[in-house]
Amino acid sequence: MVAADARNLPFATKFDRVLADVPCSGTGTLSRNPEIKWRLMPEDLADLQVRQLAILRAAMEQVAAGGRLIYSTCSLEREENEDVIERFQGEDSSFHVLDCRAELERLQQEGELIWPHPSALTRGPYLRTLPGVHPCDGFFAAILEKI
Repeated sequence: MVAADARNLPFATKFDRVLADVPCSGTGTLSRNPEIKWRLMPEDLADLQVRQLAILRAAMEQVAAGGRLIYSTCSLEREENEDVIERFQGEDSSFHVLDCRAELERLQQEGELIWPHPSALTRGPYLRTLPGVHPCDGFFAAILEKI
């Protein structure tokens, strides 16, 4: 086990798979955590985005050529999701976004995903679940592959 600041990871090794489940506003969990709406301020999203980008950059440094990184939040906010991925892509052209649909369809064929319509779990190339639409919290994920 390693205890470290996620913005400055201490690994010399590159990995084929990296998960960056970043700190977020948690707006996808409002139904279970309604107090979030009382403590979350608009300026919090900008602060969170700065931290999310820093963690994403550090995580990407650990990805081997041909490797993948999953970026995820339990937020419904574009500022913490698509905007973070798009800003990162504007900075680093050595990664591209993979369409989550292909991975979800593969998981369904292997019996790992029981949701009957994998494409209903996506918006654009991203995984996106919504409370009230899907039987779970709101969630976002992007798959980034190092070229």
